[in-house]
Amino acid sequence: MKKNWLYLIPLSFLMVGCGSTDDTTASGDGAIDLRGYFESEAMSKNYQLINKGEDGALTNDYYTEDITVSETRIERAIDGIADTRIDISSDRLSYTDIAPEGDVTVSFYRHVDIGEELFSTDINTTEILKIGEQEIGTQNTLGSRSCKVEEELQDLTSGSNVYTGDILKFKCTKEVTITTQINDEFVGVVSYVNGTEDSVDISYYYQKQNIGLIAALNDDCIPVGMNYPDDTIDVCEATQQRYSYVYYLGN
Repeated sequence: MKKNWLYLIPLSFLMVGCGSTDDTTASGDGAIDLRGYFESEAMSKNYQLINKGEDGALTNDYYTEDITVSETRIERAIDGIADTRIDISSDRLSYTDIAPEGDVTVSFYRHVDIGEELFSTDINTTEILKIGEQEIGTQNTLGSRSCKVEEELQDLTSGSNVYTGDILKFKCTKEVTITTQINDEFVGVVSYVNGTEDSVDISYYYQKQNIGLIAALNDDCIPVGMNYPDDTIDVCEATQQRYSYVYYLGN
């Protein structure tokens, strides 16, 4: 199973044409060493992935990630296929998603404080829309994604999962404008609709000291008449709710 969640830095917008990445408010001399919130030794980690989709149906999947650790690098693999790589230096961490679409690396300061923004990434992608092998149009996504250190916790309860210890909570926000252009012969025939839509997608990631990711929580609200999340809405009707949760189950 190839997971579609990337630990700590969720580059779920991964397609051709991602833009630049910049440090934002982080100074690089904070009191928290982020290296301590990744795996400290080689291990195999079991995860559960729960999704609620558009039809309200739940899917429940499990996978195991194998991790190797050295002084300067952490590498992860699922089913023997390299998945992510974290390169470690004295002052920075460089996080690389390894994917068929092309590797993407985000680098950020290793030493941070609560409230500091780790990075801001420009998004400028164009995806070719297909049904089977038939190209039916294009979709452009323009905007940004940013992640910040939100909070220090000593415990976390989500669903039936309870975690204790030294936990860091991260908040990642993707704000984009999505423009869909369907070829004339497919207008009204396919589910895609021509037009432009603004989307705000907020997700939370929880990293435990020496263990790494223990939970990734993405609750989405898809307002009536929209196709993409707007997580700024205060009250979301049950029919508009979608979610994806990843939980660490142990080694």
